[in-house]
Amino acid sequence: MIKIESLHKTYGDNEVLKGISLEIKAGEIVAVIGPSGTGKSTFLRCLNYLERPDSGTLLIGDVRVDFENISKDEVYSLRKKTSMVFQNYNLFKNKTALENVMEALRVVKKMPKDEAEKVSLEALKQVGLLDKANSYPSRLSGGQQQRIGIARAMVLKPEIILFDEPTSALDPEWVGEVLDVIKGIASRHLTMIIVTHEMSFAREIADKIVFLDGGKIIQYGTPEEVFEKSNNDRVNQFIKKLH
Repeated sequence: MIKIESLHKTYGDNEVLKGISLEIKAGEIVAVIGPSGTGKSTFLRCLNYLERPDSGTLLIGDVRVDFENISKDEVYSLRKKTSMVFQNYNLFKNKTALENVMEALRVVKKMPKDEAEKVSLEALKQVGLLDKANSYPSRLSGGQQQRIGIARAMVLKPEIILFDEPTSALDPEWVGEVLDVIKGIASRHLTMIIVTHEMSFAREIADKIVFLDGGKIIQYGTPEEVFEKSNNDRVNQFIKKLH
């Protein structure tokens, strides 16, 4: 269960998030769509405190934080509940695929090396890259690097996985393989929030769609409600442009 209430974020005079409130059930997949520059990535990064919100509250499982009065311990607890898959992979260039996946298990969970290696190899197998365990990022395609990023997020067994435009930095030929891996994760009923510009993917995978525009949620509903039955002119205009 995730409950977000009145989330605000401002950069200087620019109010990027204008009071976002949202509830997500355990196991739900929520796709966040909308025009560029409307706060989608900022919203995602606020959920694990990569960006510090100005105000609002967040409940994930048994952790509740008030962003105006958040402590270091609460930030740590919040980050243990979430994993992030980044737009530009964010892999350590001097570490192999296996070492990249193991890193958080060793540092965050203090897992013994042998156990961390075993868990990480299984994660690499799940994303179809067991044969690349000893390869460095420079030897991997963009699609393969992003799949390593997904394996790294999975091994922590978070309550929620956050995907920030997971295919936007990829050449078109690598997009499909990454989306297929995410679909595979979705079949395990993990809670996921996915910021994406891949509309057909969002429609296929998501239980709910958030349409964000101007720092506000304009519409929240099932893919059918948003893509086919919306009464909101702004939503319909955006979707029509993509066809």
